[in-house]
Amino acid sequence: MKLTVLASGSKGNASLLEFKNKKYLIDCGITYRQLKLRLEQQSKTIEGLSGIFITHEHRDHTSGLRVLLNNQQVPIFASEGTFKGLDKRYTGPIDPSLIHFLREEETYDFEEFNLIPFNTYHDAIEPMGYKFIEGKNSFVYMTDTGYFPLRKYDLIKDATAYMVESNYESEMLLESERPWLLKRRILDDQGHLSNEDSANMMTGIVGKNTKYIILAHLSEDCNMPIVARETYDICFKTNNHNLDQYQLIIAKQHMSLNEIII
Repeated sequence: MKLTVLASGSKGNASLLEFKNKKYLIDCGITYRQLKLRLEQQSKTIEGLSGIFITHEHRDHTSGLRVLLNNQQVPIFASEGTFKGLDKRYTGPIDPSLIHFLREEETYDFEEFNLIPFNTYHDAIEPMGYKFIEGKNSFVYMTDTGYFPLRKYDLIKDATAYMVESNYESEMLLESERPWLLKRRILDDQGHLSNEDSANMMTGIVGKNTKYIILAHLSEDCNMPIVARETYDICFKTNNHNLDQYQLIIAKQHMSLNEIII
């Protein structure tokens, strides 16, 4: 499978995942124009999508749906709660035949790959992360979660690649000019993962088959790529892991990443 991260952050999220002759979006939180532009920069096109996986209903993951669906009728895969929470301003009317509800921890056969959705913990209605499995390789996509329970680590352990949230640096968030209620929301178990929480979690999840760790959804004002990377290095060393054996990549808000072959 091939992954192209098109945008990641509070202003919009979208990634393209390709399997042989089929391609899917994960989230659609940027404009149709930006989708086309960023794909063209990677010598790819938006036409001919086989589906869209939506993690949750928040605007930065869904705001581009309306125009996309006006241009091509694409199947949408999401939890029932996420679909009920979608804002019609961003989606417009959706043909019911395009909607496919997913249930947590069930395995779905898409011919080219298998999919296992799992619950994440965020202030949304039934948010999900996704594990994509193609042969011996697997990719876990998990952003927008305040924590992830230890009892569920086995579900996503030892994947080939992870795209995981590393949203904020705690001190930068607390000293920021954001309202206290917003700070509390981010810090909450239904909020976002800090660099430290993300790194400590990943030390218990990566395995011998893991090659890539993509840090996602970095805050533009309460985090920095160098800080996230340094925190990961410290946490991995503290937990007797060598971060150098993985390729650590920082996803960006305003530009796509080069294709990653998983």
